[in-house]
Amino acid sequence: MSYTALYRKYRPQKFDDVIGQNHITETLVNQLKTERVGHAYLFTGSRGTGKTTCAKIFARAVNCLHPVGGSPCGECDVCRALADPSNIDILEIDAASNNRVDEIREIRERVKYPPVNGKYKVYIIDEVHMLTDSAFNALLKTLEEPPAFVIFILATTEVHKLPATILSRCMRFDFRLVSVDLLADNIRQIFDREGKPYEEDAVRYIAGAGEGSVRDSLSIADMCLSRAEGKLTLSDVLDVLGAADRGKIRKLAEHILQGSAREILLGIDELTKLGKSVSRIAKDVLGCARDLLALKTGADSLVIDTAENLAALRALAETATSDELTVMIRTLSAVDAELRYSVSPKIVLETACLRAAKPTGNTSEEMSARMARLEKQVEALAAGGIRAASEPVPEQTPPAEPAGDIDAQGVWGKLITYFRKNGPMRLYSLLCNTRDVRAEGGVLTIYPASDAEFLQFSDTETQTLLSGALAQCGLALRLQVEKQATGPDMDSEIERIKKMIAGGKAKLNITR
Repeated sequence: MSYTALYRKYRPQKFDDVIGQNHITETLVNQLKTERVGHAYLFTGSRGTGKTTCAKIFARAVNCLHPVGGSPCGECDVCRALADPSNIDILEIDAASNNRVDEIREIRERVKYPPVNGKYKVYIIDEVHMLTDSAFNALLKTLEEPPAFVIFILATTEVHKLPATILSRCMRFDFRLVSVDLLADNIRQIFDREGKPYEEDAVRYIAGAGEGSVRDSLSIADMCLSRAEGKLTLSDVLDVLGAADRGKIRKLAEHILQGSAREILLGIDELTKLGKSVSRIAKDVLGCARDLLALKTGADSLVIDTAENLAALRALAETATSDELTVMIRTLSAVDAELRYSVSPKIVLETACLRAAKPTGNTSEEMSARMARLEKQVEALAAGGIRAASEPVPEQTPPAEPAGDIDAQGVWGKLITYFRKNGPMRLYSLLCNTRDVRAEGGVLTIYPASDAEFLQFSDTETQTLLSGALAQCGLALRLQVEKQATGPDMDSEIERIKKMIAGGKAKLNITR
């Protein structure tokens, strides 16, 4: 006996079995109970959410002699007759392969004949958006005023492609994506019926991979049934889906957040050499970024993973900002269409990851992500002269500061971070545009680049805010604002050069 796929074997036969579409099934049941059945319905929504299933249940229910709770009883003579594939009272038409005007004209001729077994003849036209303009025009009049014994049910995943004239003649029902919880409950019930033991994490991951589609989740569950004879584990599900190694994906996401171009390219190359498809890698990295954002914002319940991986993800999430993760998600989300039609998908993915690592756009998230990474670099330099994360900057060992000197750039970085978090933003922007500062003898001297900036720094309110920020950061420094000199002090520079040549230890300070 041939094997029957789970989504066919467990297709709902009554409205109570349809999951996640109560707003639609309750309305249809009430119409049947009150005998307020329409002549044309439009079922729209994502694939696998129950459009065709509800259409078939409704077609049998309007003809059932003894409906139970608005659903067909399945036992009366009419229900048994309609269950026969050869019945001609319920006609399911695939508009993708019957989209020409001739097929629609044939339907228009058939509607004249009354039903054989039941009260209504029901036409279910699936993927109706595939009809040609001529076919829509041929259907229009019949759809508006069909015979009293005819009901049309149109189903589509792309309702925006339907003419307004068709939409205006139908009662529209929008099918929603099904929640992970409902999908997981459905999979548990089916596994229990099939006698398949399972881990809870495995079921939750299958439900999440279904992305709101009942049919997709059951197709994945179907593959998992054959994965192992014993208990189904999360590792089994990951193998079935061809998901890349979680640790390697997490490492690639970390390199993107760090802006390390070399490690990004090597990481993608390593994953492709392991036999993982480029589209799968892109989807896994996108999923990892989404999980990091969920953990960053406290939505831990949305992340389905092993305890070990969750701990590693939490640690990585602590090093990133929400803006950086948002830019990463937005950039990788846009790569799917490019991968589908590209002749070099690997290069497309590499380019997308590099864009996510070094955002250059002007959106608020991208600007914030860039500033966050610059602040991390400044803080790293202030903490101990650690090499900046940006790869174009060559690795250098900062010269040792003379005793008693303070790292002016480190102080400035702390002020920038302080005002970014506490405001005001005008002062934050002013500090970001100013780079020439010195700290000597307990005095922080600022050299604004223009007269306008000099006036802003000299303002009493600005000086008060800066002094307060220095105190909050634990820095006992007095502020001083000076105009930049028109040119370098050549005598001092010559003296420094002489000392450097003589001892090799003096520093050459070049000012703008």
